[in-house]
Amino acid sequence: MKKLIFLTATILLISTSLFAQGQAKKRTVYAELLGSGIIGSVNYDFRFKPGNDGLGMRMGFGYVPDVLIFPIGLNGLIGKNRVAFEYGAGISAAVFLRTVGNNLSFSNGADNLGYIAYGKAGIRITPKANGLFFNLNWNPLMNAVETQWAWFGMGIGYSWNK
Repeated sequence: MKKLIFLTATILLISTSLFAQGQAKKRTVYAELLGSGIIGSVNYDFRFKPGNDGLGMRMGFGYVPDVLIFPIGLNGLIGKNRVAFEYGAGISAAVFLRTVGNNLSFSNGADNLGYIAYGKAGIRITPKANGLFFNLNWNPLMNAVETQWAWFGMGIGYSWNK
């Protein structure tokens, strides 16, 4: 639990310092079905520099019965127009709300903590200014026991420049 709190605090501090630079950067809030949130998640995504392309980061929150999931990852966009190729990788940390025996979905070193690594490759459609966001991605899920190659995700939300 201490590792998860430390990781979350570190990411929030980094993202806060990036926000303080004062340039207009693309921000997105979206709901994702399947994907790195396993069943679904609500996410906040931002670019490190102005524009619809380049590197960025996403942080989210999901829930599967008796498990809280926190997808965190780096991503990139190739394409300066509304439609771009999206790629990335990250981890989905999990906090089990009750003891789960022999769970193959997450590698868990402690009884109530676990993680899954994920990849991301797909298409992202964002407005030039403010408006509807959509993405469709292939999201392979990996842990120490198995790899789930046939996993996909779809997100819909709202993007704006700030």
